[in-house]
Amino acid sequence: MSGRESRLVLWAMVLLIVAARWSAPKRDVLTWDVFGYYLYLPATFIHDDIGLHDPAWLDEVMTTYEPSSTLYQLVDGPNGSRVIKYSSGMAVMYAPFFFIAHALAGPLGYPSDGFSAPYQVSITIGCLAFALFSLFLFRRILLHYFPDRWTALLLVLIALGTNYFQLTAWDGTLLTHSFLFTLYAGLILVTIQWHRSPSTSRSLWIGGLVGFITLVRPSELVCALIPLLWGLGSATDRTSKWKCINQHPGHIGLAGVAFLMATLPQLIYWKSVTGQWVFYSYVNPGEGFDFTEPHTWPYLVSFRKGWFIYTPLMLLAICGIPLLWRRLPAAAWAIAIFLITDLWVVSSWSCWWYAGGSFSARSMVPTYPLLAIPLGIFLRTLWSRKWVRVPMLIGLGTAILLNLFQTWQWSQGILSKERMTRPYFMAVLGRTAPPSNAEELLLVQRPLTQVEHFTDEERYNGRDLFMDRFDDRPDSVLLLTAKSPFSPGPDVPYKDLTWTDHAWIRTTARLWVGDTTQAPPSIVVSFQHDNAAYKYKAVAWSIPPGTWNTWVTATVEYITPEVRSVNDRMKVYVWNQHGGAHLIDDLRVQVFERK
Repeated sequence: MSGRESRLVLWAMVLLIVAARWSAPKRDVLTWDVFGYYLYLPATFIHDDIGLHDPAWLDEVMTTYEPSSTLYQLVDGPNGSRVIKYSSGMAVMYAPFFFIAHALAGPLGYPSDGFSAPYQVSITIGCLAFALFSLFLFRRILLHYFPDRWTALLLVLIALGTNYFQLTAWDGTLLTHSFLFTLYAGLILVTIQWHRSPSTSRSLWIGGLVGFITLVRPSELVCALIPLLWGLGSATDRTSKWKCINQHPGHIGLAGVAFLMATLPQLIYWKSVTGQWVFYSYVNPGEGFDFTEPHTWPYLVSFRKGWFIYTPLMLLAICGIPLLWRRLPAAAWAIAIFLITDLWVVSSWSCWWYAGGSFSARSMVPTYPLLAIPLGIFLRTLWSRKWVRVPMLIGLGTAILLNLFQTWQWSQGILSKERMTRPYFMAVLGRTAPPSNAEELLLVQRPLTQVEHFTDEERYNGRDLFMDRFDDRPDSVLLLTAKSPFSPGPDVPYKDLTWTDHAWIRTTARLWVGDTTQAPPSIVVSFQHDNAAYKYKAVAWSIPPGTWNTWVTATVEYITPEVRSVNDRMKVYVWNQHGGAHLIDDLRVQVFERK
């Protein structure tokens, strides 16, 4: 597996990515999702508090370093513990660089708290090195099937023509995707090697890599399809594979043991913190997998974050899959079934655009070492037709330049990280700055905090959804008591509110404030998925000091969340959660839709 040209290109890609990463270094990298991945390490090795029972040190970290606006990375567990939402695979990967930084922080004059500058720098360097190691593995995979020059071309196309560049060089160095790219490359390489020459060590590597990939992200267990289905394309391949299995029956068992050992850290963590060997930490009803209603079409082609829109090069890889059965049958079923299954899984996640930290569909990046194979086969097939060569080279060059330019646009905020639309995409296409009115073309900016204010009412049409003056009640008012604490109110599916991406909800009601010190009730607005509430907002009446024997009006403004289903229901009501007796009148709920 020699090849001078691909080796030179490999090192050129490594140097280019390193230069890009350090051209705009980020000072605070242990933030947001990464903070959740990483929290295992300081909790265990600095504070001896893996169950996060002591809030003091975590509060100090939040105050000093501001890693995120809320502790959404944690969920409540049994016995007062708090459970880290994410699995521990990334913490295992960070660990060597964490220990290096922990040894250096004190002597260098920095706090040994897990978050000071030595930790940030050490883990960034380590993650970048591990991510770039993937290119070496990737090159070895390609040389199994392609000549050196084609290997060099495919290295350039994946490194510079896809969102691998953005996730590795700029914004996602510490996220899971570059790590998974490396682990997938290792799994594919050892799968190829096992099918050519089975060995005990390779079986252990296959099981261990599948297990560790699962430890990083449990939904990536689909990677097991690659070694399972490899070598089933033709009758000859199938015969050869079954012969290998029959000759080495213990290899599957060894792979299973290695898989279990790789996933054991997560099982031990869950058992020690929750008392359960398996604990489901995604308890927010507003997020989860919708396997019966995947969002595959928008995942692929929406302008919000569509894979084919922002990484069009991968369309050519898809075109190469049908050619596998003729050109590389051993890999055909593995690649095709894995891709279909993986797309189904990643597009079934309710937040199918995967929030703001990615350009294009970041969850597809781990699949690129595999998809490069049909990509290369398709391009070589085109190259065999001489009249296509010049247009093909122009097209590939354009794809690389477009990817690099749009990656730059994304890093500069010209391409919005979460709010892209087709009109806005067209407005900024090829531009180094957005037009003055482009902001109006984006999806709505949802507040990142509990405080929500409806400030641009002139751009919306309003209508009454619910109005109750309680004229059918004694004295035309509603009496809330401890035994009857809830008011009537609307209970409607999202599709009856709007067919657009959002609506504003304004709720008003009047409370009689007598000569009393009783705590006031609250106006509650929430959505429910399968009868479980999410984006729950309860706002108590604000009673000015010295107010009594008068009516006080409360107003709650609420923007609808990114609903999991148009059948999710919105509920609005007044709740007398503190007891006592309270009089309520004129409960009104309005819906405002964009004009």
